[in-house]
Amino acid sequence: MKKLKITYKHIFFSLIIAFLTGCKQPSFINLTSTNISQNPSGIYTLQTEVDIQDRLINRETVKVFTVVGGETIPMVQDPLNPNLWSCDYKLPQGFDEATYYYQTSYNIISDNGSEYPRELKSELQVFRLENRYVGNLAAYRGPVGVEIAVQGRGFTKYDSITMGEKETQTRYLSENELRFTVPSLPDGIDYPVKLIGGPHGALDIGNFRVDVSALEVIPSKLEIESGSTTTLLFKIDYDAPAGGLNITVRTNISESVIMPEAIISEGDRTVNIPIEGGKPGEGKLVISAPGYQGSEVPIRVF
Repeated sequence: MKKLKITYKHIFFSLIIAFLTGCKQPSFINLTSTNISQNPSGIYTLQTEVDIQDRLINRETVKVFTVVGGETIPMVQDPLNPNLWSCDYKLPQGFDEATYYYQTSYNIISDNGSEYPRELKSELQVFRLENRYVGNLAAYRGPVGVEIAVQGRGFTKYDSITMGEKETQTRYLSENELRFTVPSLPDGIDYPVKLIGGPHGALDIGNFRVDVSALEVIPSKLEIESGSTTTLLFKIDYDAPAGGLNITVRTNISESVIMPEAIISEGDRTVNIPIEGGKPGEGKLVISAPGYQGSEVPIRVF
């Protein structure tokens, strides 16, 4: 029977293999989004974080590349975070996506000071161009009824905008601009604004704060003879939103005040509401609407 002959050469190479396999290899964290907004120049930044924890790696020898479209592009190390690497890639005209991977080369230092080159590749990655996106809101706060512009790309006349899950009155101006009217919502709150429509569903636009609006009531005091009628005028600074503005009127002398519901029709700014005097009494009207400054009107029916 033949015996396996082990030489010092075998032992040396075995130790080298054990040493190399025992090192912790760097790992890649891809920081490039899968969907990237298209830009006119066609140049896109690819970025990765290379996690290097092994003390045996000679960090001065670390180089990182992006391999995309058959091209190997050297990546630049971030001056503040040495683990971050980035490069710019110009996507060929006519393409709307690219497949790529990251590659790093480095040296490992042995106990005797010798260095051994290593190379590592990341998993295959892909990015796609997004031809539809939201840039920004023209304003991030305002009163009920004001119209706000939304800028972006790829808008259609079928798009709509919601604010706090409430659909707004949306106006299509062009593929780069939509406008929506702030709906009647309680003031002092930040509401999420979303673009509804398109193949990718809802897109977040940002948050919008509703500021309190003025709701003027004329006259500021009422005196009505029982059985007679007078008029109460409600006035707002901006057009009433889609569906109209419902105004809540409460009173502590319900048998003395006879009046219909108060609604400012969509697109209007005023409404006259008739008030009929019932049983004699003295009290007040408490007037409120979501997003508007409430008020009280003293009333006496005689």
